[in-house]
Amino acid sequence: MLDLKIVNGTMVIPGTGLVRGGVGCKDGQIVAIGPEFGMEDAVRTVDAAGKYVIPGVIDPHVHLGIFTGDFAAETETETRAALAGGVTTTGVMMGGDQSYLGMLPGLIETVEAKSSTDMFFHLSIFTPEQLGEIRRYVEDFGVTSFKFYMCGVTGVFPNVEDEFIKQGLESLVDIGGHLTGLVHCEDQAMVDAALAKVAAETPDGGLREWADAGPAEAEEDAVIRACRLQAETGARFYLVHMSSGLGVKAAAANRSGGPLFVETTSPYLSLDKDDPSGLLAKMLPPIKDASDKEALWAAVKDGTISSIGTDNVSLNREIKGAEKGLLNAMPGYAVLQTHLPVLLHEGVNNRGIDIERLVEVTSRGPAEIFGIYPQKGTIAVGSDADLVIVDLDKEQVVDETKLYSFSDFSLYNGRTLKGWPVMTIKAGRVVVEDGEVLSDPGIGGFLRRTK
Repeated sequence: MLDLKIVNGTMVIPGTGLVRGGVGCKDGQIVAIGPEFGMEDAVRTVDAAGKYVIPGVIDPHVHLGIFTGDFAAETETETRAALAGGVTTTGVMMGGDQSYLGMLPGLIETVEAKSSTDMFFHLSIFTPEQLGEIRRYVEDFGVTSFKFYMCGVTGVFPNVEDEFIKQGLESLVDIGGHLTGLVHCEDQAMVDAALAKVAAETPDGGLREWADAGPAEAEEDAVIRACRLQAETGARFYLVHMSSGLGVKAAAANRSGGPLFVETTSPYLSLDKDDPSGLLAKMLPPIKDASDKEALWAAVKDGTISSIGTDNVSLNREIKGAEKGLLNAMPGYAVLQTHLPVLLHEGVNNRGIDIERLVEVTSRGPAEIFGIYPQKGTIAVGSDADLVIVDLDKEQVVDETKLYSFSDFSLYNGRTLKGWPVMTIKAGRVVVEDGEVLSDPGIGGFLRRTK
């Protein structure tokens, strides 16, 4: 007997398209796809009539514990928020200037105990010591993606020079396999000059003025340099959180033919510098013009963008400090639970993006890039039974008091979004129904990847 059977829905299967039929799940995996009448009986049958069944969303760009320093607590709260929003797998950025060898066992133990999503790590590389340990991170812990900052985050992460990034990419190529280098693309000198100008001329400004502190030209310049490094080394390359039309155009124009992937985020696809959220939406890189938002959607549609994440940095109003002004407010926001609804609303319902294309960049794309496909990212026999049932017609007002994040604000509070997940299935088990998380923390696990 099946553990779970979904009937009468329209499956969105990446690479195949829309398929009417049923999905059968047993022992955490998908074991049957096809006409419902030919399937075994199940302990529970879910009727998805009039709705879409999509693979669990993979958010490849999440930060946990940056400002609170409490990775365990945020792993518990933020992955429950993710699950409530249809995100079943998260890629978490880990940063610091110490060796990760002594840290990783405890971090993995925390994931196994606290996470509601499956999770993989990206390790940020800042020091020669960390660079020299990459092979051990791969072989001992199954970490196969490594991040480099062309532009640092003041008080959080430093930047590294292009030559150091090149050495890192060469190390990935030397080790071989599916290893991927991630790069934060902004030119440090251009950002420093822009921030100094904003600090001198408009220190009491808002989100519009903050956009001037991270000009699109700084992203464009860094993307061109990054693409040159990729061409010189032949490494698998992933440009994180593209925020501008100039950035994505530079990525498209400077492809060398090698494995180059481009990411943007749901906030960049839904907000602009005149958003009423004001400094609550302060981020790095800054949210830019409405024209940049449209250019990013065009890049989703034409295939330039390979993956959509959130760059989630959870913090509450007290930590955010928006009332402290432009220069003192912290960058970041909690957006895991609203990630999929925002993309359905802005992309599918407002702009006519095919739901198949959206699934490509929210599920299959990240899974293939980061080496967890076809375990994740598709609906196929043998894949993990991580599924989301989506109602494209459902309209709901975002209420920040009812979200699962420890954050006490949402950038979308009070806004009506059309298109919501109504059920999340993790490992063949219904874990979220009508917005309520039914599972306890710890149902997720750490994903060890192979090179």
